[in-house]
Amino acid sequence: MNFMPTPKNAASAKVKSAPGTARPQTSTKVSRSNTQLQGLDAIDLRQDSLGYRLRRAQMHAYGLFFEMLGPLELSPARLTALTVIASEPDINQATLAQRLNVAGPSVMKLIDALEGSGFIRRMDVASDRRRYSLVLTASGRAVLQTLRQRHAEYEERLASPLTAPERDQLMSLLQRLIGQDAGT
Repeated sequence: MNFMPTPKNAASAKVKSAPGTARPQTSTKVSRSNTQLQGLDAIDLRQDSLGYRLRRAQMHAYGLFFEMLGPLELSPARLTALTVIASEPDINQATLAQRLNVAGPSVMKLIDALEGSGFIRRMDVASDRRRYSLVLTASGRAVLQTLRQRHAEYEERLASPLTAPERDQLMSLLQRLIGQDAGT
């Protein structure tokens, strides 16, 4: 395809210089900082953005999670789903989606991954052939047993910069921020 500069794109067209000749310098250099902030106060989201701080805290928590719990080969989402299934015998897919506050297709991926890892299995519900319940397997119970100790160590290390009352206050404030009752 031939590229011929037109009046519309002539300014952005690249001009090749003949060997041994220098490109002409433009005299329209403008200070970048002046044009970017003209009429605006400087803003640095790293300093006063709750969203930014929450995201940084999440990144820190995930990094530590995978460092300490990575050998279990469970993501935080899968681990949470597994603990909900363990705490609610015979839970079904729809209820699990509600508990996790995720859409049906997302919970299906979690269920498929947990079943593929051998941690849960689907069991038919005798009263309704269209439904099934989710139950832990022996492997699922074993991984949860291992998790209990490792997760306690993870939580302790994650909260190590805080006193116990500060941790409680942070947990309470985060619950209020996301708008849920403290028990969920």
